[in-house]
Amino acid sequence: MTRRVAIPVAAVALAAAAGGAAWAVASEGSTSGTETTGRTTTTATVERRDLVQYETVDGTLGYADSRTLYAQGGGTVTALRRPGSIVTRGEALYWRDANPVTLMYGGVPMWRRLDARSPDGADIRELERNLVALGYDPYSDVEIDDEWDSATTAAVKRWQDDVGLVKTGAVELGDVAFLPGPRRIGQQQTTVGAPLQPGAELMDTSSTRRIVTVDLDADLQSLVQVGDKVTVELPNASTIRGRIASVGKVAESAQDQNGEDVGPTIEVQVELRRGAKTGTFDEAPVDVSLAKETAENVLSVPVDALLALSEGGYAVEVVNADGSTRLVAVEPGMYADSLVEITGNGVKEGMKVVVPA
Repeated sequence: MTRRVAIPVAAVALAAAAGGAAWAVASEGSTSGTETTGRTTTTATVERRDLVQYETVDGTLGYADSRTLYAQGGGTVTALRRPGSIVTRGEALYWRDANPVTLMYGGVPMWRRLDARSPDGADIRELERNLVALGYDPYSDVEIDDEWDSATTAAVKRWQDDVGLVKTGAVELGDVAFLPGPRRIGQQQTTVGAPLQPGAELMDTSSTRRIVTVDLDADLQSLVQVGDKVTVELPNASTIRGRIASVGKVAESAQDQNGEDVGPTIEVQVELRRGAKTGTFDEAPVDVSLAKETAENVLSVPVDALLALSEGGYAVEVVNADGSTRLVAVEPGMYADSLVEITGNGVKEGMKVVVPA
């Protein structure tokens, strides 16, 4: 028969650190059963798994590829998209002089007037690719290359006719904005009625891809590598999965909300799993759990199953096939997620152990 005694101080500290409770027992010879008077118990299975300890850091949920849109031509702002709007290829980012400024996809900015006299260039290729994608080459006459030809002029006129521009066959500076993919409208930097000057800030835009940005303390840099999996807790307490997409190479000084120096940080960007439900949160604070230490393919039980022996050491109370129980000495290892790694002679995967209910 096993007798319960007071829990040693060391056992209390160990249990507290693990987030669970420990039981102290004194073993009197071999045992085939355990006294359970006054104690409600259940059982758990010894399972083999990976255990991971996490470091939780602060992050901000937002959108990737944030950039400012600048005016490229003159005129007057006559309409603006609402912040949060999503603009796709062929749609207007804003309106000047009652005409749309059309979003087209590409990496080369609109930096010159384009027409039949324009020297060859990558911006012509970009324009042709977009005109074809938008359906303005119904006869497949446009050859997508760096050269402007008559088929390009015809496609431009079809586009101009469709969006309400004068059919000149030339694309003026400010008629089109080349940006990499669909854009989400952010904070407006201008207002309806404002005169446009080339180079003036119009609005902030971003991609529609969700990311989490972490300003990580430089001394925690060893915890992150590109490709590492992380867990993100949203403001509504739901969690989503992600992976580290980039890790900054240069540490920068940072300040807290009171303007006080908090030491150097590096920027870490977390890419969220496709289809992750992030709601409408924008620039929202989130918690990011980084893997701090991992124990792979180990036997584990709930922390509450671990018993501190009065004579020292630890054990688990194993349930025999006939329903009786016995104590089996174990060596605890890593603690994580209310579980503890255990090793010891006679401990096997699939065993049932007693756990306080």
